[in-house]
Amino acid sequence: LRHLNQRHLSLQHLNLQLVITDVTNRGANDLIVVLDTVVRMYSWDPESEDRLVAQDKQSYNFQGEVAAITVNTLANGQTILIVCIPHDGIKMLKAIRSESGFEGWEPVTQVSKFTSPVRDVIGNIRSNMDDQEDRMVSLVTLEGLLTMNRGDQELWSLQLDKPIFALLKMDIDNDDNDEVVACSWDGLTFFVDHKRNICKYKFEENVPIRGFCAGQYAIGSDGNKPSLVYITNGHVVIYFNVELTSLGVQTLNDYPFDFGSICGNPNPSPEHRRKLIKTLLKS
Repeated sequence: LRHLNQRHLSLQHLNLQLVITDVTNRGANDLIVVLDTVVRMYSWDPESEDRLVAQDKQSYNFQGEVAAITVNTLANGQTILIVCIPHDGIKMLKAIRSESGFEGWEPVTQVSKFTSPVRDVIGNIRSNMDDQEDRMVSLVTLEGLLTMNRGDQELWSLQLDKPIFALLKMDIDNDDNDEVVACSWDGLTFFVDHKRNICKYKFEENVPIRGFCAGQYAIGSDGNKPSLVYITNGHVVIYFNVELTSLGVQTLNDYPFDFGSICGNPNPSPEHRRKLIKTLLKS
């Protein structure tokens, strides 16, 4: 870090939400800033005196204070901004751009309101259907209700047994699908796949969690590995190369037994398979 030089300084007030992405699909990243109820977009301009230049002619305002923001990719490749407003669900905005530049934000749709305020939202959740449909979005309420959505359609919901403060995504079982990772204030961490299979992990230290992150992290030359980061009072704890074989329940029928060497038939019927496995377990 001692080799990094400060190139630009901008003072802002809290509540401040930031995301960096190419929301206008122009081949360069923009900085999207949400301050309380206002959305602004900036781009880096090395020729400008201010360097970080506002691209929107006027700000976009919401009725309520924004709690979290994320981005999501549609089936047509367009990137949209998703804004989480605690008492008003989530709203989606797409960037309008012309030959002269960025024109402004246009509302796309709004996911239904919830009985409990929405706490956090995460987008661009990968699945095997990404080339055919919009990527999925997950959100969680203050009471721990986790939902998975595609566009304005709710795919499923799951009630977690703890209030959640952080919602992230990570491919923890190496199946090219992102799992949702949710963390509570006491360190109880939930891993949920697209089929609502769930796995829990309790952070070992019995202390309050101040911050949490999950994603790809590299140590040395081993390359990026799935990792969990917990922040407590005065400590940062990193779990490196965290992997699960599967979140779903597997039976012995899922494993490739060599039935040919056991019974002389390499492709027995399902009923015969069950009888053979039952016999093997008793032997």
